[in-house]
Amino acid sequence: MNRRVVMAVFLSMSIVGAGLTGAQTLGPSDAVESLGSGTVNWTTGEVYATGIGAPPARPANAAQARAMAERAAQVVALRNLLETVKGVRVDSETVVENFMTKSDVIRTKVDGIVKGARIVKKQFMSDGSVEVLVAMPMKGAFLNTVLPETFGGTSVSPVPVRPAPMPQKPADTRPAPPLPEPARPMPPQPAPEKKAEPVKPMQPQPAQPEKKAEPAKPEPSQPLPAPALPPQSPPSVAFQGGVATGLVIDGRGLGLRPALLPKVLDPRGQEIYVGQVVTRTNAVEAGVAGYAKDVNAAANNFRVTDNPAVIKGVQAAGAARTDVVLGQADAQMLRDLSRRGDFLQNCRVIIVY
Repeated sequence: MNRRVVMAVFLSMSIVGAGLTGAQTLGPSDAVESLGSGTVNWTTGEVYATGIGAPPARPANAAQARAMAERAAQVVALRNLLETVKGVRVDSETVVENFMTKSDVIRTKVDGIVKGARIVKKQFMSDGSVEVLVAMPMKGAFLNTVLPETFGGTSVSPVPVRPAPMPQKPADTRPAPPLPEPARPMPPQPAPEKKAEPVKPMQPQPAQPEKKAEPAKPEPSQPLPAPALPPQSPPSVAFQGGVATGLVIDGRGLGLRPALLPKVLDPRGQEIYVGQVVTRTNAVEAGVAGYAKDVNAAANNFRVTDNPAVIKGVQAAGAARTDVVLGQADAQMLRDLSRRGDFLQNCRVIIVY
C-alpha cells in the first residue's frame, strides 16, 4: 500500500465520525457508548458500525470498481458490527459473547441477525473507496435470542408431538360365543350362637391423695434487643400525583453502566423491577429499559409518557454495576405506585446515568 492509499484510508476514517453522527441523528441527551469497532445508542436501542472498502487495483471498468468497493465496505461493517454486539452487556455478569460461546444455536442466530442489519448510509470517496454505515436494533429478534428461556416467569417449552394413530384390526365377523349361565346362589347358613360370659364385678380402688402443684418461681425478665432497621431517608420521588405513567431513575454519579436487563433493587437486595415483573413479550417488543443522559429529557420521553415518577438511585450494584439500588423510602414508594399502575409491566422505565 503506497502513501497515497494510506492517506486516503486515513481521510476516510476521519470522516466516519461525522457521517455516523449525522446518520444516527443523535440527540443531546442520547446515551451512546463506544464498544470495540462500533457504538451502542442505548437511548434508541441500536448498535452501529462502519466499514471502508477500497476498489480493486485493476478493475474492468468504473462500475465494477465501485461495486466491489461497496461490497468490501459492507463486509467490513458487518464484521465490526458483530464484534460490537459481542461486547453488549446482557446483565451485571454476562455479555452477549458468553452466550455465543456456550450455545451454538445462539451463535448461529446472532450471526444471522447481524448479517440482516440495515444499511444506514453509504459514502463514496474521491479515491474510489466506499464507506458503509450499518445498524441493528437490540429489541425484537436479537433480544429474544439472548434472553434466558425462563425470563418473565415463562419458559420456552417445545410443541407437543401427537403420537401417530395405531392401525386398527379388521372387525371380527364371527358370532360371539354364548355367555355362561350365572351361578345359582347358595342358601344362607345360620351362624352358630355364642354363649355370653358372665360379667365380673369391679373391685373398688382406694382413693389416692391429690398432690398440690408448687407455684413456679418467677424468673427475672430480660429486655429483648431491638431489631436493626435500615437507615430511613425521606423519599426523593418527584411526582405530580395520580397514576404514574412511567419511571425515571436518576443514577447520575453512581458509576452505572447500561445493560439489556438492568435490575432495580431495594436496600435489602430484593428485586423490584425486571424478570419477576416484566413478561417476555413486553421485554422483547419494548426493551426492558431505556437510557438517557439528562433527567428532564428522560421525563419528557415518549417511553414514560406524560406523568412519570422520578426517583433518585443511591448505589450501583452487580459485578458490572448495571443494577441500581433505591433507598428504603423510595423503594416502598415505587412498590405503592406500581400497584396503582402497569408502567413497570409495560417496561416504561428510563435510567439516567
